[in-house]
Amino acid sequence: MDHSNVTIMKSLLILMEFLICGSAVAQADKALLSTQSDSLKIKITAINYVEGFYTSDVKRMASAIHGELAKRIIMKDDAGNMMIRNMGSSELLYNTKKNKNTNIKNPNASFEANVKIYEIYKSVATAKVVTNKFKFIDYLHLAKIDGEWKIVNVLWEFTE
Repeated sequence: MDHSNVTIMKSLLILMEFLICGSAVAQADKALLSTQSDSLKIKITAINYVEGFYTSDVKRMASAIHGELAKRIIMKDDAGNMMIRNMGSSELLYNTKKNKNTNIKNPNASFEANVKIYEIYKSVATAKVVTNKFKFIDYLHLAKIDGEWKIVNVLWEFTE
């Protein structure tokens, strides 16, 4: 192979590499945009959940949770026996409606919530919600159903 053919071959290889990398970057950018959009929607869902409870807004809570929600806490009775206490969506909506914020931290501070998303994979996600008001934290599993993020599982724990 003469020098001009080698130069052409190198140029073609560089062009092919550029096209392949450009396509991968475009795919990554598309995935990133989807993830940014999903991240925002997940945060809104988590805020509707926790702030909906704080404000006793049943409609807002209902918008955040799936009808088959499973909310759980590991508890210990007075004898030291461990058990898992389960709550479904109807009980959570009832508790939201009845919430009077009688046992909260920082009663004079304005409400603040921090949502940390650990992972989004296709149509599922894991997040954590902490507030300056509640004496508990929530770990959320969310699913994207019909284009909307809904909380399907909550594992929670008291912080105090």
